[in-house]
Amino acid sequence: MSCFPLPSFVLGFFPRDTMIARLDTAHTDPATRLAAPYLRFLEALTDAGFAGEIAPDYANRTVLATDNSIYQRLPQAVLYPKHADDLARIAHLAGQVEHRQVVLAPRGGGTGTNGQSLTDGLVVDVSRHMNAILDI
Repeated sequence: MSCFPLPSFVLGFFPRDTMIARLDTAHTDPATRLAAPYLRFLEALTDAGFAGEIAPDYANRTVLATDNSIYQRLPQAVLYPKHADDLARIAHLAGQVEHRQVVLAPRGGGTGTNGQSLTDGLVVDVSRHMNAILDI
């Protein structure tokens, strides 16, 4: 018994059965974690010929839930456009009335110190494929 008993609300934050950090398995099924407007947007983006990668998995979302700031926001999914046409497709769809609820945040290197690239919506990460100067 501790000589300094902790209040019950503090004990609730520390599970007694394990101290190993792990991903929440409730987030493994894309249909259970993505809000309907985002599912519709991602389906429309695929239908529009998006050539990049769409990553709704929990691992990608967790990695991009933080940047060089103290803030954390878990996005609905991450988009990795391959070229400028993919960016145009994203912008065109985002401008349509049926997709006005969709929130987009651009991301480069994730070096922002004020959480600028963080969102509960979709992260558009250009660092994977669009990482070279092609013309001056």
